[in-house]
Amino acid sequence: MDDIIAAIRRRLETKRTDLGDSWRPTLIPSEPPDFASDERRVGFALPPLMKRLYTEIGNGGFGPGYGLIGLSNGVPDYDGLTAPALYEELRRSSTDEPNWSWPEGLLPVCDWGCAIKSCIDCLDPNFRMRLFDPNVHDGEDWTDSFFVESPSFEAWMTAWASGGDLWNAMYGPEGDVTRILATRSNGLKQK
Repeated sequence: MDDIIAAIRRRLETKRTDLGDSWRPTLIPSEPPDFASDERRVGFALPPLMKRLYTEIGNGGFGPGYGLIGLSNGVPDYDGLTAPALYEELRRSSTDEPNWSWPEGLLPVCDWGCAIKSCIDCLDPNFRMRLFDPNVHDGEDWTDSFFVESPSFEAWMTAWASGGDLWNAMYGPEGDVTRILATRSNGLKQK
């Protein structure tokens, strides 16, 4: 883990987030989250690497996309919500969408804009990363809006710290989501 934290610090010397931070306040490294309270609030354990990053680097506001969303006392998302508050909001059922169901344990941690979120599957032993894109929803339930993004939070952060373009890996010409959506489109055209 020390190698990842060192790599992130090096990346932060040149770039705090991928998509700019004009609306974000500065990093909040002085007061780490209350992890025990946040874990009780959401009902699951947070990844060890996340705890170290939020303690040693900042409570959100850095990283992929518009930056990681903070935990308690941290940098909120664009709508002013911390990750636990956003999780609670997404878990509520929707009267507008009767088939809406946010997966248990899926903590949104990164905002890409247009309601697209990278999330940690905190019930997965490897803390797999999943992407939520409501803009591609076209079915009865919402499962078509979720995509596997990375095998773990650690691999995802390592890729970013190494200079990887995580957005392009998902939505670029050869990106995973691009390929999946092309397959869906081809399937519809063949029917």
